[in-house]
Amino acid sequence: MEPSPIEESVPLAVPILKNPRRLSWLWIGTALCGLLSLVLFVRAYQNEGELIQIEFEEGHGLQPGESLRYRGIDVGRVEKIALQESPLQAPSAEDSTTGHKGPKIQVSVRLNPSARRIVTDGTSFWIARPIVSFDSVRGLDTIVGPKYIAMEPGASTKYNVKLFQGLESAPPIRPKEGSVEIILDSPKRYGLDSGTPILHRGFHVGDVLAVSLASDARSVLVRCAIDPEYHELVRSNSKFWLRSGWRVNLGITGLKLEADSLSEVLYGGIEFATPNSKGKVVGTGAHFMLYEKPEEEWNEWKPSLPYGAIWDKLQRQSPVSYRTSLVWKQNSFGFAVTKQKLGWGLLLDDGMLLCREDFATLSKSAIEKSGQLEVAGVSQATFEPIESLPLSDGSKVLGIRLTAQPSISEPLLDSQEFLKPIESAPQDLLIIGSETDRSILVDSNRFEKNDRGLRLEEAIELPDELDGAFVVDVQQGRWLGVLRRESRGWLIALRAPL
Repeated sequence: MEPSPIEESVPLAVPILKNPRRLSWLWIGTALCGLLSLVLFVRAYQNEGELIQIEFEEGHGLQPGESLRYRGIDVGRVEKIALQESPLQAPSAEDSTTGHKGPKIQVSVRLNPSARRIVTDGTSFWIARPIVSFDSVRGLDTIVGPKYIAMEPGASTKYNVKLFQGLESAPPIRPKEGSVEIILDSPKRYGLDSGTPILHRGFHVGDVLAVSLASDARSVLVRCAIDPEYHELVRSNSKFWLRSGWRVNLGITGLKLEADSLSEVLYGGIEFATPNSKGKVVGTGAHFMLYEKPEEEWNEWKPSLPYGAIWDKLQRQSPVSYRTSLVWKQNSFGFAVTKQKLGWGLLLDDGMLLCREDFATLSKSAIEKSGQLEVAGVSQATFEPIESLPLSDGSKVLGIRLTAQPSISEPLLDSQEFLKPIESAPQDLLIIGSETDRSILVDSNRFEKNDRGLRLEEAIELPDELDGAFVVDVQQGRWLGVLRRESRGWLIALRAPL
């Protein structure tokens, strides 16, 4: 059968199949765009920081846009301030301390991303503002600058807390780690408060932590913290008194007015000094009297008090001197009497004792073989010197071999290092006594060199018992000479010319 003309004129439809690869690439591109958007969103959220809420009783003029600071560094920004009933307190409750009623000030703070870990449970927040009263001066930097919220991290490691109760004023000062806390007993408060500085020769070395009435109400207790780098300055016989920021002196030249820093002018401080016959370094819990005024001699005291890095070095490296006792018998009117000389000696690791010649020399009238030399609990009858070391003043130091080593806990001195020559002019000198805390540090401006040795300035007062003590160069850790008492003061006889 032949096709009709109409069928021949109708074109045939040819199906065209779509490329399946084009469809799959479209979906992959869509998924990648979505993933990229999610990453950008998460990153933007992380960079924005977390939002926390802080509640205050009063706003004190705080404005949105002002900062949250920790140790003077911005760690957040105030976004919103609003009145709101506190979820931390029932709406109708009244604060028994402040008497505050009704809504509180809720401040929304956006933290910097790096600050989230330091805002933990128990963190303290307060609005820094100028406070000037009879016994308190704080926030002076906000007089001309903007207010801000200050913070102090809590001890907890829980950092997912978002609602905090703010303080109305700064919390009490926290002492530095390693500080020594002492108690001052005062007849009155004298306007003292937390933050009052503790001063030594005008330098800030600590702070008052708290002031309270004694349990029997007969005095005021002032709890203080001495910074760890200065705690060696406080000795058992130190004296404390009130220091005014103003000092007026009336003399033949007229009226002289002196003033300290602004904070000391406004609320003063506490000064202390230590006698030349200094006591032992105190620990936490030591008690002292607080006097209203110092006695005249207190301001004249000038003891040598090593502290900080110097004290640490001396504690680790200082040699220890030992008392030596030379005992003998001699005839007196037909009787044998006992005589004794006390001196100082240094023990070296090679079994040798160093001591001044006169401390190990028997009297010419001594009975033969009656002498005994004792050091650190060990006695010996034979103490002929194996070495004689001349000094710059004409005297000598003897090296004596010990027949038995004393039982001591301190490590013995390295003889090869200790006896090496001094390579340069000494800066700091250490006069060694029987115990480390009896050692006396003397700096380079307290002595001058002459043809007999080093002459200490007359203002340095030393106990007579230190006559014959050894002197060490602190920087090089080597023996420098021996201390001698003379009519004109103290001389260090050098073991070698400098």
